[in-house]
Amino acid sequence: MTASVNEAANRAPSQSQSEDQSQSENQSSSTGTWATERTQATTALVAATRSLMHAAATTDLPVDDLATARRAIESVTAELSARARDRVLRIPFDLPAQVRAAGPEAEWNTYALNPFGIPVRVTFDDETSRGSFVPGALHEGPPDSLHGGWSAHLMDCMLGGLVQATGARAVTATLELSYRHRVPLDSEVSMEATITRRDGRKIFAEGWIEHDGVRCVEATALFIRVDGISVDGVAS
Repeated sequence: MTASVNEAANRAPSQSQSEDQSQSENQSSSTGTWATERTQATTALVAATRSLMHAAATTDLPVDDLATARRAIESVTAELSARARDRVLRIPFDLPAQVRAAGPEAEWNTYALNPFGIPVRVTFDDETSRGSFVPGALHEGPPDSLHGGWSAHLMDCMLGGLVQATGARAVTATLELSYRHRVPLDSEVSMEATITRRDGRKIFAEGWIEHDGVRCVEATALFIRVDGISVDGVAS
């Protein structure tokens, strides 16, 4: 690695880095059945990468400093790419079910292994799940507001994660959203999902995103169970 990268690595972590590291530690403690040295190291690397993504998008350093930072990032990228997988690491399918079985105090931290996804702290209580996160600059759509596409992503993750936590292998068939109020950035929002009914292979669920007690986004979804059906060549 270059000297500049080593210097950066020795700097004190930012608040967002500390929060991501805390999520990483919580993920490891609540999911010890799957956490390995590699997954823990990858989780920490992903958390640092999220901080880098935010810093790269919001920095106001002089242009020359940006060029220096770019070269450092390119160097690290080349180093990491020297030995790579075709796909990101995945959590075990039954991890959400393990967290659900551990009780409402246990947390599942989503996207611990993928920097592109939004990390959400999720808890389960019977057939309901709850989560929270703070949207930031990278999630912006309208000025100072969460992008509607990210709202859909979050609702699909919350609803689908709940279905997965019940042990059902299912895929999203429909996802409908109603945008009622803007979701502000830089302030914690809460989310909830619940399974409303089942009909054979069909599982119906609904959820919402709230800020300060105001329901901003509402979602309904239909999931279809695919238990025992080959999906992309992998038998479930």
